[in-house]
Formats: sequence, C-alpha cells, structure tokens
Amino acid sequence: MARVDVFRIPTRISFGRGVALTLAEPLLQVGAHKALIVTDKGVLRAGLVAPLEERLRVAGIAYEIYDEVVPDPGWGEVQRCFERAKECGADAFVAIGGGSSIDTAKMAAVLLTNGGTVLDYVGIDKVPKPAAPVVAIPTTAGTGAEITINSVIADPEHHKKLVVISPNATALFALEDPEMTRSLPPFLTAITGMDTLVHAIESFCSKNSYRLTELLTLEAIRDVGRSLIRAVKDGNDLDAREGMLRAVLTASLAFSNTRLGNVHAMALPLGGWCHVAHGTAVAVLLPHVMDFNRAAAEDRLAAVGEALGAKQGGKAAVDFVFKLNETIGIPTRLGPLGVSDEQVPSMAADAMLSGNILVNPRATVQKDIEALYRAAL
Repeated sequence: MARVDVFRIPTRISFGRGVALTLAEPLLQVGAHKALIVTDKGVLRAGLVAPLEERLRVAGIAYEIYDEVVPDPGWGEVQRCFERAKECGADAFVAIGGGSSIDTAKMAAVLLTNGGTVLDYVGIDKVPKPAAPVVAIPTTAGTGAEITINSVIADPEHHKKLVVISPNATALFALEDPEMTRSLPPFLTAITGMDTLVHAIESFCSKNSYRLTELLTLEAIRDVGRSLIRAVKDGNDLDAREGMLRAVLTASLAFSNTRLGNVHAMALPLGGWCHVAHGTAVAVLLPHVMDFNRAAAEDRLAAVGEALGAKQGGKAAVDFVFKLNETIGIPTRLGPLGVSDEQVPSMAADAMLSGNILVNPRATVQKDIEALYRAAL
C-alpha cells in the first residue's frame, strides 16, 4: 500500500492584528453561557485582559477570571483550574497567555467533559470526548499550544513532563493577534521564538515529514530568520511580531502532524529534573543536535541554513544557530543554568522514552543522548 499522509487541523484559526477583540464571536457560536478566563498575574498586570473583558460584557457573556496559572503547571494546578470552572458554572474557557495558560485551560476543559484527572489521559489519543470549548489567545510567539493537539503538564514528584496528545484535547478556536505579543519582554521573545524555530527545524528533518509539512516548516524558518532578531530588539515592531506569530502558526501546523526530534525529547527532562525553562532548553540544545544529525540529514540542514539566510551547507546552519542564540541573549551552555553531569544519565534515560527519538533523522541510542547533554553543559 502506498504511503498515506494524514493532516489534522482540529482548531479554527483567525489571524490578524486586532483579532483578539473578536473573542465573543466564537463563544456565541458555541452557545457559551459563562466563560472562565484562564491567565496569569503578569498578563493581567500588562493590561492585556481588560479590553477583552469589555468585549465579553458588550456581548452579554458572563465570565470569571482565574489568574493562578504558574510556569510549567503541574496536574494539581490543572485540577484547581477545573474545580474553579465547575464551581462558577463555566461551560467554556478563554486562555490568554503563553503555553502554560493555554495548556492549563485545554486540560481543564478536558476534565470538564471527561472527568478524572490529567493522569488518566497521558499518551496518544486517550481522551474519549471532545473538551469543552476553548478560545486560545496567545501572548507569546512560541509554543503553538493554541493550535496543537499536544499539552505538556509537569509531574514534579517524578521529575517528569507529561504529554497528552489528542485532537479531543485542543483549543476549538485560536485568535492569533500580533498586538497581543507586543509587550512580551526581550528575553521571553527570544526563548519563545527559538522554540518556534526548533519546532520548524525538527519537523522539517523528521522521518515523518512530507511535502505539505516541509513547505510549512521552510516558510516558518524564513519568517524566524527575517523577524526574530528584530522582535527581540524592538517589541513594537509589529511587522516582526506578525512574522513571528505567522512562524508559530506554520511550524505548529506541521509538527502537530510529524512530531519533532531529539531536541524536544531532551528538553522535557531538563524541565523535569533541573527546571530549565523550555524555550531556553531547546535553544541551547538545538545547534548540538543539528550537528549530530548532519551525518543523516546534511541536505535537509543545508536547506534550513538557506532558509535562515546562512551560507550553503549543514555546518553553516549549525554555526548560524549558535550565533543567533548569542545575538538574542540566550545562554550558550546548560551548566550555568544548574544542570550537572550527575543528572545526565537519569535525564538521558527519560529522553529515550520519548516518541520523538524514533522520528529523529539520525538513529539515536542512550549514549548519544548523554554525549549531547554533556556537549551542551
């Protein structure tokens, strides 16, 4: 039988400046009576929520605000968000923020319709019923949580990140508005932007890639090459902000259908064991993994370099990414971030459990992962 490529887009996407102000429309479409706004205190203080509240009031949609989202939320934090939704009678969610807020809302919405806890749904296609409606409004150009079928939730007791992958556990609507990313500080712009670049490069080089995903990821890489440095240097450069948000969209559509590679397999244990922020972890690891993969994907990495504007060849692409990290202020090593050699074997063992290892372009064993961690120390 010939190969069959399946492309899933469960989320309805609206893209453009000012589109976040239309949030009442999707809620009215699904007949929502009360929404729980899921966000964090930083987004609230930045004044990003108040104009959206006004639109809900004008539309006559009742709402409450849950602003207790924390970075790298655990399953207990998701449970608290779900309980708040249940107590206040919410039948829909509006997630405003980065990946932590959006994943918290997505999984609380799963619990609202399916019951149980997050632990019941870890893995692939284990969510039986569609989640309650979620309107996701990202304030970062990075994780792609608003349009992916993946949710990442921490399990601090076991030093792990739990991944739920299901089209029933995704946002129903995504409002991609560059205006909502304008106030993101330079360092957060940098690390979330590098997360987008990693999504694009790993999807492009994945064993599961095919022509449609390749076209999407190359365009994402071009947008990052044109926009990321500008967005870090000047947050009010809306053309750059729009380019980065467009890169999130195209990269996320692709990697949702291909999976990723060694960088993401290795980044999750760095978060679980050492509490390294995800964007920082993937940025530091990316050039090392690219260099490792050159033996199996030289042509692919040469195309990556060309899309970024680097000289031809996989080595030029690797050098470009090292320099890019330095230019936008991302640490070049893991050691100063609190990662030690003693943690490497445990992290490598966890990384090998990831399905992303299987689609990395170069076959990988645990000793390879350990060597890559140590190269990045």
